[in-house]
Amino acid sequence: MNCLRMYVIAMSACCMMLLGAAAEANDIYNNLPNVTTSGGTDPVSVDGPSFDSFSTGSSSSVLTDIKMMLSGFPGTPGGPQFTVSLFSDSSSSPGSRLVTLGTFSDSTLATTASVYDIPVANYVLAANTRYWVELNTAPSSPSSTVAWDYATDAKGVGVSGEYWAYYPLGVLTVTANSDTNGPFQMEVTTSDSTAVPEPGTLCQTLSAIGVGIIAIARRRMACAL
Repeated sequence: MNCLRMYVIAMSACCMMLLGAAAEANDIYNNLPNVTTSGGTDPVSVDGPSFDSFSTGSSSSVLTDIKMMLSGFPGTPGGPQFTVSLFSDSSSSPGSRLVTLGTFSDSTLATTASVYDIPVANYVLAANTRYWVELNTAPSSPSSTVAWDYATDAKGVGVSGEYWAYYPLGVLTVTANSDTNGPFQMEVTTSDSTAVPEPGTLCQTLSAIGVGIIAIARRRMACAL
């Protein structure tokens, strides 16, 4: 019986460590108002779509959350919508769309700029790679009133060396982040890719633990001897 208890305690500790690791989060880009101040706002209907770039570190990671400083005119549910998407990089410019992270109603916006949370379903990011976050009016939707605040400078985690882009007069303009050309304000959060197991792997691991516990239970008498 003592062996069974030891096995269960050990497996429980492993599970707690796994869950704890999966919960760890790291900011790889952050210039929200607690870091810098707003220099103004760009409405997507006039200058969009709008983009901010960020880069990953030396190991692969998992994108878990994006926060953006957004505002707009709420309107009514079922009205204009906007999208937030992840793009690849093409020579320090927005490349192709990788995934649409979400479609949101203007009715969820505040009239004054505030932090808008974009939950992400654990999108795997490659190491040493630049990505772009795009804000745009949703396809087949009336023009969204969403606007993205930009910073007064290039302060913040991961901001230096990155870029922002938009389409004034329908022409793509890409600008390096600097204290005279502050980027759009956002926070990008990731976790270690090894801390978030694939669903199939997790199921196999839990099954193996269950089988092990049963096997130990069957041998409890022998163990007690």
